Amino acid sequence: MTAPEDPHAVLGLPPDATRAQVVRAFRALACRLHPDVPGGDRAAYARVRRAYDLLTAPSQDTGSSPTGRGRAVRIPVRVRKARPRRGADVSATVRLGLGRAVHGGTVVADPGDGRRVVVTVPAGIRDGTRLRLRDRGLPGAHGGPPGDLLVTVRVDEHPAYRRTASDLRATLVLAYTEAVLGTDAVITALDGREITVPVPPGTVPGSTITLPGEGVPSSGGARGDLVLDVTVDVPTGRLSPDQRAALERLDRVLPAPRKEPRR
Repeated sequence: MTAPEDPHAVLGLPPDATRAQVVRAFRALACRLHPDVPGGDRAAYARVRRAYDLLTAPSQDTGSSPTGRGRAVRIPVRVRKARPRRGADVSATVRLGLGRAVHGGTVVADPGDGRRVVVTVPAGIRDGTRLRLRDRGLPGAHGGPPGDLLVTVRVDEHPAYRRTASDLRATLVLAYTEAVLGTDAVITALDGREITVPVPPGTVPGSTITLPGEGVPSSGGARGDLVLDVTVDVPTGRLSPDQRAALERLDRVLPAPRKEPRR
């Protein structure tokens, strides 16, 4: 047969503990082990309660309790229920190409906790913008609401296009004859469309051609422009005899430059 537990030892008390010590020890243990307390232990609490009841029960032969009174003392245990607590916010960073930033779309964010969260990116978003996804952070405690997911958007540079406020800019390279005679140049837009750019005759390097409404959309629905910076491609390699002769003939029939400080 297993020997019964010493109730004083269960409560962490010496054998000659007073009633007041028994009460204080039980109250402290009950507040920590009570099953209604977060992290409580039902079995451990029952063990402590039995020890307390033994030490406060009336003696069978004298009618008095081991702690000096004739009746057991019931100790009310006040258990504070934990308040609901909101979950913590979580941060993540996503990278977009300029085309997706201009036209919008979806991207997957990784908050680092094993989840993959689909994020809707509005058209025209700027580099460094932070999006807040409500209730997509860590779960709350004790019935509290979850936190938010904060997504920072980084926009990568594009090899051909760059953004200036609500406008897009790119360089339009023309052959010398195209700049002089004019042409319809075809370029590829960010979304893959082909756009025809009318180049008027006599277009000079350093000038700009503006295509209205081909820029970045704004929250109000308007769009910026696409501004093309014109440059002329000058052959840098060795010319063939026929090419050189053709240019020399052209030089003889074209008027001389009239801009200072040329003579």
